Amino acid sequence: MALLLAESSIPPFMWAVVRLLAAEKKPVPVDRARALLAPPSLTEGKESKTFDQAVRSLREVQMVVVDEGRLSLTGYASDLDGTDFSSFSSALRQAVLAGELNVGLADDAGQTGSRDLTRILVWFLSCDPLDGSATWDIVQREQSIDLNPDAGTASRNDTRWNRFVHWAPALGLAAAPLLPTSGGGPLLPDCTEAVKQTVHRLWAVGERVNAVDAARTLRTALPVLPGGDYANAMGIPAPGGQSAGPALSYALLRGEDEGWLMLQQDADAQRVLTLHDPDRPSHYVSDIVISEDQHD
Repeated sequence: MALLLAESSIPPFMWAVVRLLAAEKKPVPVDRARALLAPPSLTEGKESKTFDQAVRSLREVQMVVVDEGRLSLTGYASDLDGTDFSSFSSALRQAVLAGELNVGLADDAGQTGSRDLTRILVWFLSCDPLDGSATWDIVQREQSIDLNPDAGTASRNDTRWNRFVHWAPALGLAAAPLLPTSGGGPLLPDCTEAVKQTVHRLWAVGERVNAVDAARTLRTALPVLPGGDYANAMGIPAPGGQSAGPALSYALLRGEDEGWLMLQQDADAQRVLTLHDPDRPSHYVSDIVISEDQHD
């Protein structure tokens, strides 16, 4: 089942299930988990599909398994302790972007697995964060109808977009407004949180990484970014190996402002990464130094 269907769940409800299973530290009977997370006192005695939808979506992304009527964490969720949403966000993102859930992404218009979500992410992150937020009205007008002729439309209707508004921020690949509004958004293509989580997962504090190598590694981990495998397959123009492009540049510049990385320029460097920075048209970076997250 596609992740953006109305019958599927959204990350906040999936997080509730993961927290329970992580806290229990052992398989939990499905009926007991349902009674704890969706008790009759909250559902007013009416049948609620929220729990079952959450479990189904977690199984879809291979983070929960049901064996002999018992739920347990699996895959990227196996080591979660249930205390940190950012860890859940990172695990969920890795699960959603896993190759096995995106088979046929660019040559099969089917929407199963996470292909429907991945396709919208590819289009969304090809937009420049500095151009402002996207809404469903903008999506209808500006998205490429055929990013790749065989893959079909990225976002087919407002139902999928309204689900995407929940998914993208939870994956660290968008920024939601502080005050939600109607109209399917707005949503900013800001991948800063995903880049920060990936940086701290891949490199140790104090480590220095060549900026060109870092951009390539981040695109491998986040293949929906322009220049990543999924974006290339969907026909998004790549910024080039020595250019960060708008979305990744925005995240790196925010990272320097927030203090969890330092962007350095060695005058003698043989390889430099060009940042998309309207304030500095010739903004080159040779190295990235990983710093501690000051907000932990």
